[in-house]
Amino acid sequence: MVLIPGGPYRRGGDAGEMGGDSASHQSAYPIHELQVDAFWIDETEVTNRQFAKFVEATGYKTFAERPLPEARVQELEEDVRRNLARLELMASRATGEQRGQLLAAMEELKTALEVAPLAGSMIFAIPQGELDDPQDLSQWWTLVPSATWRTPGGPGTTLKGLDDHPVVNVTHEDAAAYAKWAGKRLPTEAEWEKAARGGLDHQPYTWGGEKFPEGETVWMANIWQGEWPHQNTRADGYFTTAPVKRFAPNSYGLYDMAGNVWEIVADLYHPNAYELPSATVPNSTGPSLEEAREAGMEIAARVTKGGSFLCSDVWCKGYQPGSRGQIDDDSPANHTGFRCVKTVVRGTAP
Repeated sequence: MVLIPGGPYRRGGDAGEMGGDSASHQSAYPIHELQVDAFWIDETEVTNRQFAKFVEATGYKTFAERPLPEARVQELEEDVRRNLARLELMASRATGEQRGQLLAAMEELKTALEVAPLAGSMIFAIPQGELDDPQDLSQWWTLVPSATWRTPGGPGTTLKGLDDHPVVNVTHEDAAAYAKWAGKRLPTEAEWEKAARGGLDHQPYTWGGEKFPEGETVWMANIWQGEWPHQNTRADGYFTTAPVKRFAPNSYGLYDMAGNVWEIVADLYHPNAYELPSATVPNSTGPSLEEAREAGMEIAARVTKGGSFLCSDVWCKGYQPGSRGQIDDDSPANHTGFRCVKTVVRGTAP
């Protein structure tokens, strides 16, 4: 773990993003000063190797590996049927290879309806054909009941060769359970962003003010390159997750605070969190559950920070330190993981 010094910093969305073009900056204003005490934070995201030790020691089953309540099963079945209807319409207009791909996608969805109703995870897949609605996330996200932390990409995938990749397909509950077992906790949003900024004064990137400080062929984070969401050129070397420590650390020596996977923090998500009195309280822990519900968050959701391998300048710019994402407590995904922190106790190491 790395010791992050206490002190104030400026938290919030990065300069030039207030127009709303970035999907992950729209709730990140106003910029405000915030005091955070010193704390320890993991050098890297929690890896599959580390999470496997936790599961082996405790027998823990993640949310994605558990049966779903009947009401939730019915909701998801309706979602699948809506997607089937959309794909069927697209297939009726398509020809050749594209039609074949759409029909194959339909068969996968039909199979999903027949699988035992485990919670599963949301898995990204490059959409086939033109987007019907650029804001409709269901065109590239699919619920896969068999997708868990052990099978990060769904059926047929394993953890072979992925020991040092960040664990994915976990929820806030799963992350908090690991943290407790490890004698740690999840960071607050305030702690996470302070650590990500590396002591720099509100720079647009975790490493400074320039996107390519070492030249345009040297990528500083595992993000999306190419036409979103149809083509990833893999210019940074990866289509999905990368092993931790493959990209340069920030000034505090922390790896992957930009890109790779979104990281779950302890705070409940509220679309106007930074306008609430709790935003500027020293060591802010975010809005209350009541405040989140009043803002229309019927299903509890947590803030996610740092962006992922899916972030691009066209869609979300989530890899910038001031960005904010969200993840429902019942919706694990293959672009989301976490890291842990510890409170500083005088005279002790982590």
